[in-house]
Amino acid sequence: MKSTTSFFWRLHQLFFIVTLVVFGLSYFTFTGYWVAGFLMMSLPILLLIHSGFFLFFILQKSSKMALSGAALLLSLPFWSRTYQFSWGTPPPPSEKELSVLSYNVMSFDGYNFIRDIRPENYLSMIEWVKSLDTDIQCYQEFYNSDTRTNLNTLKQLKKAGYPYYTVLHPNIAPREQHCVGLAILSKYPIIKRGEIEFHDQNGLLFADIVVRKDTIRVINLHLRSMIVRFDGLKKAYKENDYKKGKREVRKVAQRLKMGFVHHTEETEVLLNWIQESPHSVLVCGDFNEIPYGYVYGKVRDVLTNAFEEVGHGFGFSYRNTPRFIRIDNQFFDKKKLEVIDFQTRRDIPYSDHYPVIGRYKLL
Repeated sequence: MKSTTSFFWRLHQLFFIVTLVVFGLSYFTFTGYWVAGFLMMSLPILLLIHSGFFLFFILQKSSKMALSGAALLLSLPFWSRTYQFSWGTPPPPSEKELSVLSYNVMSFDGYNFIRDIRPENYLSMIEWVKSLDTDIQCYQEFYNSDTRTNLNTLKQLKKAGYPYYTVLHPNIAPREQHCVGLAILSKYPIIKRGEIEFHDQNGLLFADIVVRKDTIRVINLHLRSMIVRFDGLKKAYKENDYKKGKREVRKVAQRLKMGFVHHTEETEVLLNWIQESPHSVLVCGDFNEIPYGYVYGKVRDVLTNAFEEVGHGFGFSYRNTPRFIRIDNQFFDKKKLEVIDFQTRRDIPYSDHYPVIGRYKLL
């Protein structure tokens, strides 16, 4: 019994060391190597396990609780990335504010609309964004078709009060008459724009927007998806098929690995855009990465995350499996902008993402 206890204690000590490595990788973000990506992604799981160990050793009245207790204390810098308490109500809108929507609209569910599958979903989504009174709207997986009246989203949003816009021109749809991917729409003039496509409709799009006497650069991004699908794993589990489950695990791991590789490359481009901007920067979009990863950490080194300042709850922004992740973000330059409120609109169920809205004061 003594040797077994000693073994588990040694194992617990090793687990603590691994946790310290993960904390270091996530906090200092000195490498985007794919192995580091897997380790950083495990941070929430490690904390849950340490919480379990801590409670177990407390119930056992064992001093060994100190190790997991130390791990939980050392995780304090990550708590603001995870959960935000709501204190009071945000102030009412003022004339000096700038409100920004970021929303992955899943092509406005247009493909289902064309096939007459749940057409009410598209109609509800487009009506909601048209009625939303924000100054700037940043879309990922945007869709527009001039040949289909109901799907002419640019025309509809222009009539709704957004006369200025710029869109990504990916290789699969290089014309604005049938555009997919990224879009920035604004109530204020756009004086300069730029774009880069990573793959398909993933990429970066920026717009220099003149807001009263100031000019800000809004960067809309959609980093490449990890393309992780859990349907195969669920099916293998239900069928109790071990071999099939093993194959599905390998597929998921390979997709995640390639996702980490792509994100490291894309981060360098994004950071160059931020550093070379002649104006204050506000970054919005679908990061396809949790708040403990490489991209999030590198951008956080140079900009401030709106959720961490004035967010509410966990801020989970993805509706599909896994549901408990926050991958849609807004980062801003706090020297020129002050965030007043940040909302994850979990009451808006039309896309596979929830829209996020930030309110800012120009300094």
